Amino acid sequence: MLFREPRAGRPVDGPTKAARWLLVLFLAPVCWGLFQLAGALPSAQAPRCPGTVLDEHGEELPQTRLRPGQTCHTRDGLRPTGSRTFEEAENLRAQEQRELLEEGALFTLYGAGGLALVLGRLGPPWRRADREQHTRPEEADGGTG
Repeated sequence: MLFREPRAGRPVDGPTKAARWLLVLFLAPVCWGLFQLAGALPSAQAPRCPGTVLDEHGEELPQTRLRPGQTCHTRDGLRPTGSRTFEEAENLRAQEQRELLEEGALFTLYGAGGLALVLGRLGPPWRRADREQHTRPEEADGGTG
């Protein structure tokens, strides 16, 4: 595991400990970016109306999804705050999807780049332990001691 206790006789050095924390810190943006990208997936459903749905003739409909030709009127308590048509709601949803896609890609690339730098500079933590094992001080001076 990433944060398990070191084996007896092998203390964890500073760069190894720092690399483990950096891996965790760069994994967080990768996860958040993937979550944002999943939120940007296109939806097959009609846009949702947070207020009252009105048909072409201005009559209220008992639904929360807009269809072509309908209008959504929103209210803040008793005051009307605005309205949008089906086309405007579709455009708003497309804009929100683009923003989620951009943010998700940015976070994912940032995290993946950081992970690549940490792993490229220090090597994977599970490989560093093997490398240290092969370069013992006794082997370095020819086994004389």
